[in-house]
Amino acid sequence: MKIIRVSQSEDRQQWLDLRRGKISGSKAKGVKPLTRGTDRTPAGFWELLAENLAIAKDGEPEKDRGLRFENEALIKTAKQYKLKLDLDPGMWVSDFDADISVSPDSAEQGDKPTYAVEAKCLDSKNHLRGLVRDRTAKKTKEYNPLNSLKISSQCDFVDQAVQYFVVNEQLETLYFALYDDRMALDHLMLHVITIKREHVRELVEAQLEAQKDILKEVRKLIKELKNV
Repeated sequence: MKIIRVSQSEDRQQWLDLRRGKISGSKAKGVKPLTRGTDRTPAGFWELLAENLAIAKDGEPEKDRGLRFENEALIKTAKQYKLKLDLDPGMWVSDFDADISVSPDSAEQGDKPTYAVEAKCLDSKNHLRGLVRDRTAKKTKEYNPLNSLKISSQCDFVDQAVQYFVVNEQLETLYFALYDDRMALDHLMLHVITIKREHVRELVEAQLEAQKDILKEVRKLIKELKNV
């Protein structure tokens, strides 16, 4: 065993830097192989990967960082796919019901957009988790981009993606962009999952009907409570 003499209190930053990319006592549980589920990769695996491939966090809340880099992600996606984007597309409201809507991050310019871009600037471990899983899934015959949106139990974006197609019947393609500028390698910063209407066709009708039913129940209860 080798001992590195560094103080946790007096040399805090050096101590933190030394821990990056290493399995420590606090990380040991997180890297144990999972015993349930189809994906047995432990969460700690992605954290270790991120610590080796990404710049350390600077303390900025992830939500704030995500909002700050959203337009950069959209612009880079537009450049890569040669898209003409409206970066302030407003809110889309369904013709079926005015209370069914979606707020796109960006969309094709004009009144009848056929494509849109949703940008997600996640923390580095989830960014890499989404990127690696999608790249791996693309090598299979059963590839479905919707499955790649199930990044983790806390980061499952399937319903959000389907909502774009529920609201906009003209929509043909949704570019789901994962972006993290902290990646040490430029080619890992942007990864786009392309979703076509054919991938969501069965889910669109079910999601629309479920939302209609919910709104019906909500309005019924509102009416009853107003008359109490």
